[in-house]
Amino acid sequence: MKKILFILFLFVPFLAFGDTYQNAGGASQMVADSFKDMWGFFFDDVPSVLERWASYAIIWLVKAKLYAYKELMQFSWGVAKVIIQDLNIMSQITANMSLLPQDVRQALVDMRLFDGVNLLFQAYATKFVMNFIR
Repeated sequence: MKKILFILFLFVPFLAFGDTYQNAGGASQMVADSFKDMWGFFFDDVPSVLERWASYAIIWLVKAKLYAYKELMQFSWGVAKVIIQDLNIMSQITANMSLLPQDVRQALVDMRLFDGVNLLFQAYATKFVMNFIR
């Protein structure tokens, strides 16, 4: 099979005449042109096709990985939200906030400290869930 393919690659270019070759010099030029075309195919075209295919595959894998990360984060946030609601941390913070003096409580509310603590707790809970899912 390999011999047949080799013979085909060798003699098929002689059957398709794009230029007119005359005499012995023309025949040798025809052979040289056919080898030049085969050389260009194997050493220029095939590697560039492989490079394009590899770049397409890498781009597709990066897109798939980013999409998977996005879906994983959404799923983790949903699980973390259920955990946060079950622990009911914000209601405990607001219940204990009433023990503070009025001016301190108002200053902390104005600074939005409790919202910040809630946001940090949600981030840590999501990180905790993502460490389990990964």
